[in-house]
Amino acid sequence: MSRLIGSIVVIAYVLACFGALVIWLPNFLAVNIDIQPEASWRYVTATGVPFGMLLVTTIARQSLKGFFSPVMLFQVLFAGALLYAGLYAFYFPLQANFFCAAHLALCAVSVVWNLYRHRKELALWERSQAAAAA
Repeated sequence: MSRLIGSIVVIAYVLACFGALVIWLPNFLAVNIDIQPEASWRYVTATGVPFGMLLVTTIARQSLKGFFSPVMLFQVLFAGALLYAGLYAFYFPLQANFFCAAHLALCAVSVVWNLYRHRKELALWERSQAAAAA
């Protein structure tokens, strides 16, 4: 039952993130109407999707742990700081491209690492539950 509730909460969180994106993205595009959208580090970072994916994978991984992980906290804080720096320097392409590329690289590596570790920790948890039931 608790796994079902946890799954529902994670799905609700993902839907809330996408809902916030649906509300925020038109405002972002309306404010920046004089600038043509481009496939650049800055615009991909400004959507917030990579950071949202990092947050979702961090939450999923933290949900299996029985303790608080400072490593995952620093992962999120460092990615958030790079996101803030990239958005703060958004109209200065030289600085913004560096911060946004670093943010995207950190998010990509962290998402892959969190998914890999989550799969391993979930398998370990399922084995321990099967051993306890036997």
